[in-house]
Amino acid sequence: MNEKRIVDLEIRMTHLENYLNQLNEIVLENGNILKSIKKEQDILKEQINDVSSQLPGPEATRPPHY
Repeated sequence: MNEKRIVDLEIRMTHLENYLNQLNEIVLENGNILKSIKKEQDILKEQINDVSSQLPGPEATRPPHY
């Protein structure tokens, strides 16, 4: 009876180790995805800043009644 319990515990531990490895891979993949999204966000911010600096400011456009 005691040996069967040890074998069962070893089997459970093996399954948990496998599950932990799968979760670790998912976390690493999500980290890579977040890094990619951050890079894209930085590029978009730069593009927005470039475009907004080329647009005329509110002082350049006069209302029609002037």
